[in-house]
Amino acid sequence: MILIILLLILIGANLRTALTAVPPILNQISDTFHLPAWFLGSLTTIPLLCFAIISPFVNRLVHRFGMMPVITAALIGLGIGSFVRIYSFPALLIGTLLAGSSIAILNVLSPAVVGKYFPSKIGVMTSVYTLSMTVFSALAAGLSSPISGVFGWQSTLQWLAIFPVITLAVMFFNQSVQKKPSANTIQHSGATRQTKPVWKQPLAWSLTVFMGLQSLLFYTILTWVPSIFVSHGMSQNTASLLLGLLQLSSLPMAYLIPNLAGRREKQAPLMLMIFLLFFFGLGGLMIETPSMVIAVISCILLGFATNAAFSMSMILFSLKTKDPYETSAVSGMAQS
Repeated sequence: MILIILLLILIGANLRTALTAVPPILNQISDTFHLPAWFLGSLTTIPLLCFAIISPFVNRLVHRFGMMPVITAALIGLGIGSFVRIYSFPALLIGTLLAGSSIAILNVLSPAVVGKYFPSKIGVMTSVYTLSMTVFSALAAGLSSPISGVFGWQSTLQWLAIFPVITLAVMFFNQSVQKKPSANTIQHSGATRQTKPVWKQPLAWSLTVFMGLQSLLFYTILTWVPSIFVSHGMSQNTASLLLGLLQLSSLPMAYLIPNLAGRREKQAPLMLMIFLLFFFGLGGLMIETPSMVIAVISCILLGFATNAAFSMSMILFSLKTKDPYETSAVSGMAQS
C-alpha cells in the first residue's frame, strides 16, 4: 500500500506541472520562435481542447486495456511531450498536444485510482494527490521564470519530463499494483457495465458543469494573471512569484476540502464559500493600479478558490459514484 500511496503522490505531481510552468515564460518562448501575441494564449488553450476531446474516451480505453496500462501510456506520452516541445515551433505544438492529452487521461483516472485502492479512505487519499498536485504546480509556476533566467527556458521545460519518468519507475517496481491488487480492489461486474448511460444521469451533468466552470476559471487565471500584473507595471519575475504564491496558497484547500466534503452529506456551504473566494479574488485583479498588498491578497484568495473548486470536483467524482468504473465514466464526461 505504501508504494500505491507513493504512486498516487507522483501522479498528482504530473497533473499540472507541465502546464503551470509555461505562462511565466511565455514571452521568452515567443521571442525564440517569433510567435504572434495572439498565439501565446493557445499554449494553455490547447491542453483544454485535449481535455474536452480525450476525456470522453478514457473510460473505453480502461474498459479495453485496464486502468494501469492506460495510466502507463499516459505517463509515457507526457514524458515525450514535455521533452520534445522545446526544439521547434512544430515540436512545441506536437509536444503540447501530447502532454495535454496525457494529462487529460491522468485527470480522469486519478479519482478512479483512489476509489479502487482506497474505497474507505476517499477523502484522505483525494487530499494526498491534490496536495501533491498543488505543491508541484506551485513550484513550477513560481520557479520557471527565475530558473529560465539562469539555464534558459528550454532546459527548464525539458527537465519537467523527469516527473513522468520517476512515476513510471515506481509503477514498474510496484508489483502490488500490476500483479497483486489490494483486497480492497473493486472488480467490475457485467452489471456495472450495463447501468444507465452516464450522459442520461442528471448528477453527471451537474458535475460536468461544475468541472467545466472550475477548469475555465483556473486556466484563465493561470494564463493571464502574470500578464495582468506585468501590465500593472510589475516585473516578469515579480509576476511569476505572485503566480507561485497563488499556487502555494492553495495548499490548505488541497487538504481541507476533500476531508470536509467527505464527512458531510451536503456540500452546498462549501460551494458557497468557493464562489465568494472567486468573487473577491477576481475583484482584486480588476483594480487598474493595485498595491502589492491587494495583489498578494487577490492571489491568496484565488489560490484558495481554484484548488478548493478542483478538490471539490475530484472528491465528488468518488463520493457520488458506486465503483471505479462509474467513477472513470463520470469523470471522463465531466472533464470533456
